[in-house]
Amino acid sequence: MSKVLVVWKSNNDIDIHNFVIPYCYNAVMHEWFDEVELLIWGASQEKVMEDTVIQQRVANLVKNNVTVYACKMCSDNVGASEVLKGLGVNVRYTGDLLSDRLKDKDYEVITI
Repeated sequence: MSKVLVVWKSNNDIDIHNFVIPYCYNAVMHEWFDEVELLIWGASQEKVMEDTVIQQRVANLVKNNVTVYACKMCSDNVGASEVLKGLGVNVRYTGDLLSDRLKDKDYEVITI
């Protein structure tokens, strides 16, 4: 089984609109991987909180079977937890999740 976790920490619009969101969406739609996960981490959470277009695109990823997580420590620190939860994002502490994915030979981990 092939799986990918995209760790999204960039708040750069070019990265967000031309890689992070379209890559995750297309990875599911074209079945490039059996499972596609997105981890919203750090500065990207603040960007999601502030930008309604990005919020809609994240909600669309959730709707289209991308498993989306957000780091609870980060989201609490920037005040984004409720916004992220409202989009269907699984807000949780993610140190263990990331570590498990890094050690799992079935996972590819991409960071942007």
